[in-house]
Formats: sequence, structure tokens, C-alpha cells
Amino acid sequence: MQTTTTTGGQPPSDLSRIAQDLQIRKVQVEHVVQLLDDGNTVPFIARFRKEQTNGLGEDLLRKIQARIHSSRQLAERKQTILKSIETQGKLSEELSQAILAAETQRRLDDLYLPYRSKKISPEVRAAIDLNLEPLAIAIWSGDPAVNDLDNVVAGMVDPTKNLNTVEEILSGAKILLAQYVAELPELRGAIRHVILESGKLLASKAETVAEGQGQEFRDYFAFSESVKQMPPHRILAVNRGEREKILKVKLEWDHERVSQIIAEQTAFPEHPHRELIQSVVADAIQRVLVPALESELRRDLTEKAQEHAVSIFARNLRSLLLQPPLEPKRVLAIDPGLRNGCKIVAMDQTGAFLEEATIYPHAPQNKKADARRRLEELIRKHQIQVIAIGNGTACRETEQLVADLIADIDARRAAGTLDPFFVQTGSRNSRGPKNPPTPVAAPEPVTAPAEAPVAETVATSEEAPAEVTSPEVPASEPVVTPEVVAESTAVVDAPAAETSEPAAPESAPAEAAVSEPAAVEPTSEPTAPPAPEEPRVSLPHPTEELAYVIVNEAGATDYANSAIAREELPMLDPSVRATLSIGRRLQDPLRELVKNDPQHVGVGLYQHDVRAKHLKESLEGVVESCVNYVGVDLNDATAPMLRHISGLNQVVAREIVDFRAAQGPFKSRDALMQIPSINPHRYNQAIGFLKISGGEEPLDATWVHPEQYELARRLLADAGFTAADLFDAEKLQALVAKLAETPHEELAARYSLSPGAMADFIDCLIRPGYDPRQDLPPPIFKKGLLKLEDLTPNMELKGTVLNVVDFGAFVDIGLKDSGLVHISQMANRYIKSPYDVVAVGDVVTVWVMQVDAERRRVSLTMIEPGTERKPPERGAGGDRRRSNPEAGGGDRPPRREGGPARGERRDGQDAGPNRGRGPRPGGAGGPPNSGQGGGRPPMGGQRPGAPRPFRAGRLSDRGEGDSGDASRPAPPPRKPAKPRSLPNLSDAALKGKAPLHTFGELEAFFKAKDVPGKPETPPANDPPAASPESDTPPAAE
Repeated sequence: MQTTTTTGGQPPSDLSRIAQDLQIRKVQVEHVVQLLDDGNTVPFIARFRKEQTNGLGEDLLRKIQARIHSSRQLAERKQTILKSIETQGKLSEELSQAILAAETQRRLDDLYLPYRSKKISPEVRAAIDLNLEPLAIAIWSGDPAVNDLDNVVAGMVDPTKNLNTVEEILSGAKILLAQYVAELPELRGAIRHVILESGKLLASKAETVAEGQGQEFRDYFAFSESVKQMPPHRILAVNRGEREKILKVKLEWDHERVSQIIAEQTAFPEHPHRELIQSVVADAIQRVLVPALESELRRDLTEKAQEHAVSIFARNLRSLLLQPPLEPKRVLAIDPGLRNGCKIVAMDQTGAFLEEATIYPHAPQNKKADARRRLEELIRKHQIQVIAIGNGTACRETEQLVADLIADIDARRAAGTLDPFFVQTGSRNSRGPKNPPTPVAAPEPVTAPAEAPVAETVATSEEAPAEVTSPEVPASEPVVTPEVVAESTAVVDAPAAETSEPAAPESAPAEAAVSEPAAVEPTSEPTAPPAPEEPRVSLPHPTEELAYVIVNEAGATDYANSAIAREELPMLDPSVRATLSIGRRLQDPLRELVKNDPQHVGVGLYQHDVRAKHLKESLEGVVESCVNYVGVDLNDATAPMLRHISGLNQVVAREIVDFRAAQGPFKSRDALMQIPSINPHRYNQAIGFLKISGGEEPLDATWVHPEQYELARRLLADAGFTAADLFDAEKLQALVAKLAETPHEELAARYSLSPGAMADFIDCLIRPGYDPRQDLPPPIFKKGLLKLEDLTPNMELKGTVLNVVDFGAFVDIGLKDSGLVHISQMANRYIKSPYDVVAVGDVVTVWVMQVDAERRRVSLTMIEPGTERKPPERGAGGDRRRSNPEAGGGDRPPRREGGPARGERRDGQDAGPNRGRGPRPGGAGGPPNSGQGGGRPPMGGQRPGAPRPFRAGRLSDRGEGDSGDASRPAPPPRKPAKPRSLPNLSDAALKGKAPLHTFGELEAFFKAKDVPGKPETPPANDPPAASPESDTPPAAE
């Protein structure tokens, strides 16, 4: 059986359907298939083969790749099935044509079901063992040999073969006939369609669950929802409850319609044994077919939900990976903790380790004053510019500590009282692990004057925290111990105390407060020689730019214990590695996060409920896309970065790093060919993404591929410049002006390129060293926590999206608790899902809508005040009617007349100011204007595909939706409505960790604190920062 094929052995009809579904031309699909079959990677095609694909972005390329793979798998499966049935001698022309015409894997499985080897029930196995299958086949096929069925069956009775009676023989035959009925492809397809269209998923509390147990699933104890409308997160939640034996789940569907279909398709009017076959239909449906189709539907729902979860995870991972790197700054990283303290690590601009310590500002130690002193010492000593705080346990408490310290430093600086800060040299070891101090006998504490108490010390990571506070001394009064002597005598200017502790006056001389730890134990002899003091040094003032940033720390511990971390930082403790990783994530998120298994980053929806293989494959694709989107420096990139480069793998990446370590930095891209594993094809795929700064060839530092070097030199020479001039600011500006004098169309014709390719080529040439992440908003640097009292309605703020849920997003605006942007306030148009607008880590502009000081809640909006549109008027029958025809339907963004959606181009790329960054989930952007896929969506402002705030032509201006209202008589006054009860919300819902799905639940969410005696619960006291996943199942609608 032969079929007409085209590029890559793909049937033309398949390519046409792919082109139609993706709204591109068939010739583009053909070129993509050919390029993929030639061994080109998707990133390489997106960036360097735009001429052949007419500028298709990476997102579309990956969709084409997936569709082609699926289509080829289906074609291969068809040939396998045809051969299998032919081997059995049962292949007919009609069956062969049906198999070749099958468009889905499900249809193909239905056709093959009667002929494939499969697991069979005990009843069917028993009938086959009694050799009743020939009889059943004869009855089913209407064989004349069994026309007189009664006599045939009677003649089969043989007790020696366990064929004892006629009834037993007919019963066994009926079991096999029921199996044949259940395997009818047309019947299966029709009933499957009815179950899908009319099916409802019902969940209830399992009888075995004791009272009070399984409360996290209580929203599903009486749950019912159409399977067609059920959102992915609820499918996964119900599955989890059923897996944990908390919920009992079943399907309901239209039995009457199914009965009609059965009657129509099992009539068999001409069959000689019609009555016998119809007698087994009910058994076939109830015992075989329906259970199989219900299980199949549950699997399909789960797969759909898992695909959605993976897409959300991939989208959020892309947002994290493509956060802009920090300009070179010295960073102090803090991994917050409670009982085990907060690990702090200082690092330089390159992420190199400088010093580490551990502080204990929180319960149960509560050593806030000493923690502040230690923090200020490290800040001054290493001239820290940014503090990176991990978003884990005790994040908010640690943020408060840092914010208070920065505020105190700024206040002292403004008042002119930022005095020198002295430390003794040698009192702390700043690099690497140090040996524990030699134990010293504890002297009697020397009581300091009342006006100069000395704060307690903080234990570093090498010293266990120990307070030597006697019961007689109040907790607010510090006790001097040998461990603090060195530091206490060195401190001249201590930061202001916490609000919970009395300020420590500093007028008393340090010598009167304590004694040196190395000194001989004090005696009453006045002539005893004093112990020699170590020299003291004055630390410089903290930098004026000192600020802090909250950093996603998910996966840092997994990295710290990985082989990569042990190889990279062998001398450091895992806790220090984890803290160092937090700081490096701020300095260069992509470089640091690629070291992690992407599954450990933890920014997904029910990520632990999806197939690990599917999740891993999807996330690996995201990482590959992001690394190639940004490119790497060949002389600086680590092996984890290099292995994701187009054409490379783990083995080749390691060879490159080892070669670089042995031979020194690469001086040109051509030198890469000295690596044994680099052949010409691999070199061609990878080299465009590998840059060399300061090498022998200036073009090696640009996005220009070596295959276009001659074109670049020719263009530069024609303009009167050389490649070296690209790195001279004045000459580069002159080159840009020179090239601007000639239209791109004319240049394209002169150099035999299309106008689009010419424009992209010039962009690559005139922007050497361009990092596409630099166009994205930087992280928000904070000086302190914003106070609730400072907020006023319509105040404009910048915030970072911490968590995205079905009813909106929680945004960190600098308050202790995050603010909520409800889905209705994300855009001045209808949106189906918050994920269409924002992602975890996005920096967004918000405005304050409402402040509830009593409940400490803030309602935010992403719609600029004054641009809100009038809600659609209700038409006859109470339905809302869209007055603006551009509003479209569902979650589809409005389209401009005669063109693609806003932010899109017909060729699959983005256009406009966000060009190079594709729309969610993957995008098709690329640096610079390259069509490189998977560009990070804009973190602030409007997103591609979303309309800008509506400013003109509002409904109130156009008068739409108001016609006829003025002429209608006023309706009679209504009777007062009865007060309606609000739904009860779970604790998770009140904390913002479980979704709300109705306006009644939203009203209850905001009014929860009004109930007398109900404890105050912030909407999202501690939402899972940078993670839309919650282990608590979302509430049902």
C-alpha cells in the first residue's frame, strides 16, 4: 500500500493540515521539515535560516516539529498494524482503507482492537480454553454451518472436555459475542462521543474516611462538573484525592442517548442470529465497553491536565531563566531560617566567595541586635551593594531585619552620625572553612556601666550558637562572654537597636565593658601586665546604593548537594553553597539556574502529579531555548551552559571546558574545530551562539554567523568601515547613520537578501555583545518595607508577581503581605486566565484600588486609573452583550482590522517594541529581531497580543449599549432582597493558597474578617513565592 509523499516522507495532506492549523503557508512547513530532516536544530533554524522559513519563530517551529513527529508516528503505526493483521490472514480491502484513512491514534486503536494481543478477562479466557471461539466466530459471521444452532450446540456437549450442557456452551459463546460487540469501532466511537459531550465527573467523600480527616479535599466532598468544562487544576486535585483514598469518583452521562445509539448500531436486521446477538448487547455495554470508555476518558482528562500543568511550569521557568542579569555588584546573600539561623555569604561582582557567617535573629534565639551588627560589619567590610534574600522560611522576618538595618544606616548617614566601625584584624577568618576556636575558660562577666550595655554575639557557621545568660539577668540585658570580647571591644558605632529592644548607648568606653578573649583571666593584682591587643581597623561606610532583593531559592538545596556543586565549590559546606547560589541567581539567573534540574525550581501547577519524563523533556526544551536565546561567551561559559547550546551535548561541553583549561582561552571561533568531537556539522550548528570577546576576529563577538562573515566585511567595506569599528562607539554611531541613509530594500537587493533578513542582519552587526535580557525590566531593589499607612487609592507602584492563581495574582509591592490583583483587574478586556497576562517573576505596574487597614489587605489593579471601560450592558434576557466587536470571544485577544493580532506578524514573528520576545507561552522572539523562539514575555507593561489600556472610543463616548434605555419607563421599586449567605471558605482559600471561582467566594474572601470572633487571616500571608503550585487542592466552583 503506497501513498504519495513529499519532503521527509510526509503525506502532502498532513503538511497542508499543519499549515492550515498554524495559519502559515504550506511551503513554510515543507522547508521546516526539510531543515529538520537535514539535522538542523530548532534554535539554529529560528536564528540563521529565516530566509527558508520566511521568519518563523521558535515557538511555531517547535509546534511544527511536534506535529511532524506525531504524524510520522501515526504513519509508522499504520504500517505496523497492516502487517500484523495481514500476518493473521484477516486483512480485507475495506479494513485496509479504513486503517490508512484513520486521522487519529484513537481511531486507529479502535480499528486494531479486535486483532491485537490484549489482556482479557477471566470469563473470556475460560470460554477460549473451552475451545468455544470457533463457535462464536461462526455465529458472529453468520456462517451457514451454524444456521441450525440448537443442533450444533447439542452436538458439542462432551463432559470429558468440560462441555457439560447446552446452556454452558451458549453462555460461553455469549461472553465471546459480547466481547465482539464491545470491539465494534463505530459503536465505540459513537458512545465515546456521547460520554465526552454529556459526561459529568462526580466526587464524594469515601465511606472509609473518618470524620475530620481529608479536610484538604472538603471542597470535593459533594462535587459535580462537566468533563468538558472542568479546568486542569481541579482534574488533578480530584485525581489526588482519589489516589489518597479520600474521594470516591464516578462518571455520569446521557444513558438515554447511548441506548438510542446501541439500538441503531446493533439492529443486525439481516443476521441469522440477530436475537442471540442482541441478547448480549446489554452485557457487552455494561461489563466491557462502558468501563473501558470511562477509564479512557479519565486518562484523557488527566493527560490534558498534565499537559496544561507542564505548560504552566515551562512558562514560569522561562520567566525565571530570562530575568535580566544584575550589573556587576557585590552581593550579600541570605538564606533565611529560624532555629538553624540565617546563613549569610558575601561575594564579589563575579560571584566569587568572600566570607560567610550565620546569624540568629529569629526565634528561638532572637539575637537581633547581634545579627544587625554582624550584617553591618560584612556590608562595610566588603562594600556590599545589594542584599539577596531567599524567599524560603522566615523570608519576611529576615526582610524586616534587613529593611530596618538599611533604614537605620540611611538615617545615621542623613544625621551625620554614621561613625567609623572598628573591627580587630584577625578576629574573623573571611575565606574558606576555618577550624573551631580553641576553648577558653569563661571568665566572670564584667558588668558594663548601665549606659553602655554590650550586645550579645552572633555565632558564625563554625561556632554553635550559645547564649550564656544566667536566669538572674533579664533577657533584655546582654551578658558578656569570652566569645564576644573581641568583637565587642572593636565596635564603636553600633546600629540602632530593634524596636523591640532598647537602644544601646555608646558613650561608655569600650575598654570598660569587656576584656579580650586571649587575655589572662583578670586578677586583683594591679601590677598584672595587660594582654596585648590585636590591631583594630576602621571599616568604610556602607555604600549609599545599598538595597535588597527577594530571590527565588527553590532548588538551591538540591544544587548544593549535587555533583556540579561539589566539583565547583569543593571546600564549602552545602549550606554555604546553597546561600551562594541564591546570590548568584540574582547576579545572573540563567547561568546559575541551568545548573539545577529544572524540575527542582518549583514554579509549577501540581508539578508532582505529572509524568516525570514528560515534564523533564518539556523543561529541557525550555532551558535549551533560553540558553540559545541569550548565547554564551565561549571563554567563560560553564559546562552546564554549553551542553544546552545548539548541536552540543554534555560530553562535548566537558571537552570544551577541559580544552580551555589546558590550552587557555579561545582566540577565535575557528579554534573550536580543534576539539575532537567538533565536526563541521556540529560546528555550524553551535558556533553562531558562541561568542568570543577581545579575540582575533572582531566579528566573533557578534551574533553574525561565520558563514556570513564575508557578507559582513563586504557591507562594512562598502560603507567605509571595518569590523574593528563595531567596538568604537563613535565609529559605530557613524556606521548606523551611514546605513540608515539607504533603505533596507535597496540594501537587500544589493546583497541578495530579503528585506526582513537584511534588517535582522544589520541589527546583529550593529549591536555586538547584545544580550536580549537587557531590554527587560530589572528586579525591584528595595530600601525598606512599604507601610500600609503610606498607600492611597490610585497610587502607582511597581511590583513582582509572586504567585498566579485562577482568580488573579499576588504581587509583592514591598508590604509584609502581598497585594491581590483580581482577574477582572488585569486588563480592560475579558481574559479567560491570569496566565494569559502575567507569569511568576514578572515586574508589573499596579495601582492601589482599596486599602483595608484593619485586615491589612490591599486590592490592586493593573488597569491605569481613568482608562477603565464601562462594563457591557445587559441585553434582553439578562445576557451580557459585547458592544465592541473587536472584543472577540473567549480569551482570544482582539485583532486589528485586516491584520494579525496586536504584537504579531503574519510570518510568525513579533513586531513592534517587544519584537524579539514572543507571546506566551513560548513566544517567537529572539535577539536581536532574529525570530529566536521562546523569548521571555515582557515583565512589565502590556504583553504582546494584549490591547493597551483603552483610552479613546470608550462606550460612554460612543453611546453603544445605551440605545432605548432612556425611553423605557422606570421599573417599579423592588422589594428588599433577602440577605444571602456567603459560602464558607477553607483556610487555604482565606490565605490565598487555594483558588476562588465565584463572586460569592470572592466577597466572602474580603468579608471574612467582618465575622465576629473569626481570626484575622491575610489573603496570602505567605504565598508560595514564584510558584503557582499549591499542595492544597483548589476549591471547587
